[in-house]
Amino acid sequence: MNPILFFLMLFPFLLQAPSVFSQEITETPWERKWEMKPGIYRVLLNGKVGIVDDNNELLVPCQFDQVYGLNDDHFVTVLKDFKIGLYHLEKGLILPAEYDQIWPFENERAKVLINGKMGLVNTKGQIVIPPIYDQISPFDDGMAMATIGNESIYINHQGQLSGAPVKTTPIPSEATETSTWPDSTDAPARQKPAVKIGREQVNQQETYSREITIRSWPDKTPKKRRHHFNGHLSGITLGINGYLDEEMQETVPADYGFMSTIHEKSIEFGIYPFQQDVRLIGSHVGLVTAIGLKYNNYRFDIGQMTDINEAARPWFPDLSDNARISKSKLTTVNLSIPLVFEVQIPEGNGKSRFYLNGGIEGNLRLKSHTKLVFRDEGSRDKRKKKGDFGLNGLRYNFIARAGYDDFGIYATYSPVPLFKSEAGPELYPYSVGITFSFD
Repeated sequence: MNPILFFLMLFPFLLQAPSVFSQEITETPWERKWEMKPGIYRVLLNGKVGIVDDNNELLVPCQFDQVYGLNDDHFVTVLKDFKIGLYHLEKGLILPAEYDQIWPFENERAKVLINGKMGLVNTKGQIVIPPIYDQISPFDDGMAMATIGNESIYINHQGQLSGAPVKTTPIPSEATETSTWPDSTDAPARQKPAVKIGREQVNQQETYSREITIRSWPDKTPKKRRHHFNGHLSGITLGINGYLDEEMQETVPADYGFMSTIHEKSIEFGIYPFQQDVRLIGSHVGLVTAIGLKYNNYRFDIGQMTDINEAARPWFPDLSDNARISKSKLTTVNLSIPLVFEVQIPEGNGKSRFYLNGGIEGNLRLKSHTKLVFRDEGSRDKRKKKGDFGLNGLRYNFIARAGYDDFGIYATYSPVPLFKSEAGPELYPYSVGITFSFD
């Protein structure tokens, strides 16, 4: 995807996000409802996302983890179990959610990636070029280069081989075999597409005669080095949560003592399925951004309701003072968008294994709840309570990562308090943990 287009699509969403996500929709049957475009709404039902119109008629069923990317052609991308698919608001399902990536349509064709292989589909979801190629370059004048292993060929939009050699027997140096029709000597030549297979390239020139030239290069023909930069943001993060006071100490106010966290049980989990790289210098320095979901669990040590002060009692489900609480926590789910500057340190073979990056991470709180597990009058039970609890809806973090290959460590710190002013204690969240990058 073009980086400029990516940011143009991303930032309008961020600007609108606080107002959009703060709108509580009380109309049934939707739990939440957000406007995507005039007359088109994203809705939440039983933890799944879909799309409806002004009449609350489903355009996309509530079966997905997320829907996004609605364009003027009424195509929308759907996400389910970390796989993506494609819906059309009028025509229904175009591609099931089983692809790793789907590119935008160009000339009614879109590249798709599944199981590491590329192919091409049309706007009806029909496979035009089966996903068997390692790479398909952008089409230029109706042609694209497709690679399988070390072999490259030229194909058209239907996947048909163009410029296939009539004679493919290699000739050591350079030779020309010409078959000429009568009275064709002075006819102007027209260049046909070339086909390269391994070290063999076949060029066709056609007049009223046909000329085929086959060239063979030695094994040590120097290849032009192409610079690629691949960052380390897409993947999984796993760490622990905590918070610091204004003096950077890991303490909480006395009247909020129940919020002292159990570190080993206060877990942060993040998943970032999408990443965009922008090369700055060579193949070792660049900018990286991603989008994903982050789950933060703050585990408390509460024995009974009397441990909670009166101001914080509304955060939790109602229990009797005699109930014995064995588990208590606050959980938030956030839309996370990091942007980092990354430097990679190449090894002797030129491959970049070590990396360092740092930058900022925007977090938009999507939902939050508290949970209590307790025993009252001999029976064990658990209860949840949903709400915003005075939490800040939009925050940003400083983020730093370091690692080797696909494994790394990370740390984040937010200069924005966890709670709004006078809605809770002044605490600043942090997290530390490990990362596992996607290839």
